[in-house]
Amino acid sequence: MKRFRVFVLCVAVPLIALAGLMSTSISAAAYGPENWQIGFSGTGVNPGTGFGFGFWGWCGLGGGVTSGNTGDCQVSMYVHTPAGRVNCEQAINLTSWSGAGGTFVFLAGTTTTHPASATATCSLAGGLPPVINQPFDTMFPAAPGHYNFGNIFGTQVGHLQLQVTQIR
Repeated sequence: MKRFRVFVLCVAVPLIALAGLMSTSISAAAYGPENWQIGFSGTGVNPGTGFGFGFWGWCGLGGGVTSGNTGDCQVSMYVHTPAGRVNCEQAINLTSWSGAGGTFVFLAGTTTTHPASATATCSLAGGLPPVINQPFDTMFPAAPGHYNFGNIFGTQVGHLQLQVTQIR
């Protein structure tokens, strides 16, 4: 029994600690070259009309602090009306972006919409077109912080939350 305790204290505990340290550094290095992480969500409803919308997602932007050449975003959105509804998700692959003007602007890239049959209606619901070839201002501040834009359009029927984190 005494030998087992010595083994645990001298061998097993240091190995477990080393494994924990290695997994932390590996997961941090695996994230990639991103300089910014952005998380966002918003919802809104127009009472009595049957109209409602919502979106949520995240972006990782890299290649520089004020502008860059890599970005990955995942955004889900919906619009519900009495006439129908649109539910879709977009994967956004950026090849150029800028934050130099005070907000993050997507300059070039591509999107993939799921389901593919919702590509046209997803763009109408606030999504991006399949090819980004002109500036799209996200209106997200290019400065670290948590932004609570409170109620959308001055009503108590929606919200907009945004978290912007500078990684390096």
